[in-house]
Amino acid sequence: MNHPAGHVPVMLEETLEHLSPRPGQTVVDATAGGGGHAAAIRSRILPDGQLILLDRDREALERLKARFGRSADLRYFHANFCDIDRVVRQAGLAQIDGCLLDLGVSGLQLADAGRGFSFDRPGPLDMRYDRSQEMTAEEVVNRWPAERLAAALRDFGDQPFARRIARAVVEARPIGDTGRLAEVVASAVPARWRRRQKIHPATRLFQAVRIVVNDEAGSLETFLDKVFHLLRPGGRVVILAFHSGEDRIVKARFREAAHQGRVRLPVRKPLRPTPEEVRANPRARSARLRVAQRLPTAGS
Repeated sequence: MNHPAGHVPVMLEETLEHLSPRPGQTVVDATAGGGGHAAAIRSRILPDGQLILLDRDREALERLKARFGRSADLRYFHANFCDIDRVVRQAGLAQIDGCLLDLGVSGLQLADAGRGFSFDRPGPLDMRYDRSQEMTAEEVVNRWPAERLAAALRDFGDQPFARRIARAVVEARPIGDTGRLAEVVASAVPARWRRRQKIHPATRLFQAVRIVVNDEAGSLETFLDKVFHLLRPGGRVVILAFHSGEDRIVKARFREAAHQGRVRLPVRKPLRPTPEEVRANPRARSARLRVAQRLPTAGS
């Protein structure tokens, strides 16, 4: 399957296996992004199926419209995945058969230096999915006190040198772009530790700042409050997380719903990408896939 340059869907075969889309079903891709997962899901639900695509990034949504066009089986929504209940209502539906949530940043977003998601080329301290929101990475990097910044690095970046890095960032202010931020982080960690790492020391900081700027953890909690109500009995939700903090939220909420008898968990431990996929697409390396299937329950 051909994918747009810069975008390769992560764990595509595993996603299709566990989402299990079938002809005639209604499926939501709540983080449609580059459309890689969406294209494969659409091919499985035709004819007579309906695919609802939503994304917080207007530019991503416009690319999706250009890729797939207008069709009776497609609906597009500019929305945060935490508003999935509103989107489903606006689509004229009461329930859905499946939902995919991919919490990774799209390769197309990473490739655009002007979005500030990556430090491969200098870009603005932005990192917003939805560019209409006010808060940007510049506020976090240049205005947050060291203690608050360090907490974010620990919580959302699994960063062992969170306090050291936060202090270095504060001392280097004002930091003007993503390239300079990456330099400051690299200089703050011990050289011996840096040489042992497979990833650049700034990778975890960029992840943490992106999660904070877009309130991804809060959006995930809200999404999990709503999604089980929206699934028909037998319907499935598949979530791809790329950070241990996000995966812990998904694990806890899935287990809670299973204990309540609302869902069953077809896989008890998260699925991971194959070594072959990681070699072909290194951004897949931290992916964890979890799935929950709605059970028939009264009053939910």
